[in-house]
Amino acid sequence: MGRYNLTIWEAGSKAKASSVGVHTVDLNAGNIAAQLVLAGLFKDAVLAVSLGNEGTEEILATANEVAKNPSSNLAAQRENKWLVSYIDTVTNRGGSFTIPCYNSALLGGDGETMDTTATEYTDLVDAVENYIRSNAGNAVTVTSVKFAARTL
Repeated sequence: MGRYNLTIWEAGSKAKASSVGVHTVDLNAGNIAAQLVLAGLFKDAVLAVSLGNEGTEEILATANEVAKNPSSNLAAQRENKWLVSYIDTVTNRGGSFTIPCYNSALLGGDGETMDTTATEYTDLVDAVENYIRSNAGNAVTVTSVKFAARTL
């Protein structure tokens, strides 16, 4: 199943964004041109009935829906996260994302960062550096993977 997301910004100096997200048919070589036309018409129709400003538009070829599937590990708490920090290899600007439900068994000796000798660490760094791009579209280099907790 494909997915379409359109971010719309509200007014004000502390404006927040909301999203319109819908499922679409799977995109493939045979229907992509027609589906992009339909996506454009949908966007125009949504914006015509909204006072907000257009933000990011995402058109995903496929999105696999998974039913609610809680972890059986009681330590899997979403507020305990890995904070993955990186820098843009061209601009040196930083970025980050979090991974919920961190695995404390992967903590290094300092009790704060992921063990850099763990296979899971090297696999994560390789995956990030090969797939993730900065906001400017450049390659990134991972600078740290640290435990971060958030109070809900």
